[in-house]
Amino acid sequence: MAEFNFGTLIRDANPAGKREFVGNTDIKDTYSFRVENDNNINIALTNMTANADVRLFRDFNGNGIRDTNDSEISTSSIRFGNQPESINVSSGLNNVDAGSYLIEVNRVGTVNTEYDLRVSTNAISKPSNLVTAETEVGTLTASRTFNEAIVNSDTSDSYHFAVNSSRNFRFDLSGLSGDMDIRLINDRNNDSVVDASEVIVSSTAAGTRPESITQFLTPGSTYYLQVYQHSGVSSYNLNMTPV
Repeated sequence: MAEFNFGTLIRDANPAGKREFVGNTDIKDTYSFRVENDNNINIALTNMTANADVRLFRDFNGNGIRDTNDSEISTSSIRFGNQPESINVSSGLNNVDAGSYLIEVNRVGTVNTEYDLRVSTNAISKPSNLVTAETEVGTLTASRTFNEAIVNSDTSDSYHFAVNSSRNFRFDLSGLSGDMDIRLINDRNNDSVVDASEVIVSSTAAGTRPESITQFLTPGSTYYLQVYQHSGVSSYNLNMTPV
């Protein structure tokens, strides 16, 4: 059986979470959970001091053990070093629907590390309530442009940035072929969980219309710009600039 059982995850509720360790005596941790509806699944692995990766499997017989017929959801997160890992998958994927799942956290290399794991589920068309520094922008002192995509195997992109002066900043999302939205977040307690009070502003134009946010920001906060799937899939252009 899985070492840890999160039980049934409630849609749009606070994430389940645990702080644990992988090392010489425990190179892999396994977590089980269930979802009762066709929901999106979100996973964040953060606060490592060395490399650890995270993988998601469909546990078809619900026994809490990865059997040979249990399929891996093809969105494992295997970033280099101690960078945060994240998985955001839609129920539009094969094998992502109501049922049982397994998460594996694996140590990479020979160095031990603690980590924080958080898992949540949200309704289709709603944003993940987990953010990690998937893209580390740094201090936003000049215009930056990113060209990425939102698909069913990656329903949310998070851009972590800082500001060094109090001024307005503009965020524009364009080039859409599906309905994507954006929101600006201040993760005040640095826990990678988006509390309702931490959402500064959102842009949710209908269809493939561009999204835009202009907001006055001040130094000293942990900011994220989150691009997320409302419906469909799409490549996109994201421009972030001081104004």
